[in-house]
Amino acid sequence: MLAKTSCPYCWEEFDTADVLWVAAHESLTGDELLGPDKPVRFLPSVFTLNGEAVDLKGMVCRQIACPHCHLIIPRAALEMVPLYLSILGTPASGKSYYLAALSWQLRRLLPTQFAIDFSDADPSLNITLSEYERNLFLHPYSDRYIPLADLIPKTQTAGPMYESVNYGDHSVRYSKPFLFVLRPNARHPYHKQAEEMQRLVCLYDNSGEHFRPGQDDPQAPVTWHLARSQSWIYVFDPTADPRFRSLLQQMYHRNNSQVDYALSEFPERQDTVLLEAVARVRRLTRLSATQALDKLLLVVVSKADVWFPLVSEDQLNEEPWNLVRGLAGLDSDRIVRRSALLESLLSHYSPEVVGAARSNFERVAYIAASALGQVPKPLRKPDGKVVPGVKPSEVKPWGVIVPFLLALIHTIPNSILSLRRIEKLISVPSRS
Repeated sequence: MLAKTSCPYCWEEFDTADVLWVAAHESLTGDELLGPDKPVRFLPSVFTLNGEAVDLKGMVCRQIACPHCHLIIPRAALEMVPLYLSILGTPASGKSYYLAALSWQLRRLLPTQFAIDFSDADPSLNITLSEYERNLFLHPYSDRYIPLADLIPKTQTAGPMYESVNYGDHSVRYSKPFLFVLRPNARHPYHKQAEEMQRLVCLYDNSGEHFRPGQDDPQAPVTWHLARSQSWIYVFDPTADPRFRSLLQQMYHRNNSQVDYALSEFPERQDTVLLEAVARVRRLTRLSATQALDKLLLVVVSKADVWFPLVSEDQLNEEPWNLVRGLAGLDSDRIVRRSALLESLLSHYSPEVVGAARSNFERVAYIAASALGQVPKPLRKPDGKVVPGVKPSEVKPWGVIVPFLLALIHTIPNSILSLRRIEKLISVPSRS
């Protein structure tokens, strides 16, 4: 048990002994901060032999809450150091699809290939993301072509992704993080240090509109997690950049195919989102305008299924790790080489994005990622409009977990190993 912890909603630090419990009896409603329909939060004086609090009606309670904002937090928040990770990007940049593919792949690949267990801290707190995953990977009509817009809805600026708390005469709206428990398992070379390496992963996603200049609101600090996060995943969509769009249209035209339906419907300048996020953190932390942010910036160049043929020097759709006796190690040389190739590509066609990254961060990596693993197919709707669609059964993401792996390396030493270190740690029979 930690002596102190932080709330993943309001980010206030508190003593773990001060954590509140959520009343279980149906008559104990009317919380002072959350409203008349919410169960009362209270500091208990009676516990069961198993350490569960008992409310005033004698009911055993199962949930705990932050003493500052009264929002429900997982038990793991009292036991594990938090790892904050923010995802940002313009509207329609592919953040929600990327997030669904990321969590799905992390559940599959971290335990089996990297010897790290990864699971929901509390399934009830990740319902929205679980629905994204189900729609994309466990769809009931997985062998039918389905419009992308029907699989995962656009992230809204209000609604179930946010929580409102009433502090006296004013209300504050917080962003709901997706919460996971991460812990090395018995196969990990450093599993004896699992207690020190385990983390409560707090993954934040917002509507792209929240990152527009002028949208920062003290009554809705839904993007203030940016100041806490050790790493940012900035999703850049080349298909929304007019210069890339022109290049892609020429390339597909030469191949006697068309790709207009798969390009973003909302071409716009995308560096402003990153610059606005940096400006907000500078205001919140009083950081000098000339001082680089002490964070790792991971530029995810999204929708790579459409544009990756532009980079012919490397097979971008091959995952940059290999297995040594069942344990994956990152090919760091390949990751560095690919990052340089992508930085060069963006410098040529979207130099302002590279400039924003270079001038504000000391550590930047560029990663190609495809949440779908294929170019969507054109579907004609009843109104005659052609839209992109996929068969969920054929969705095969690639590249999506590489930014997360780099974030782990940045914050937790020895959590993800390189090929060289794995070969030293694991005895590999020599070839005769």
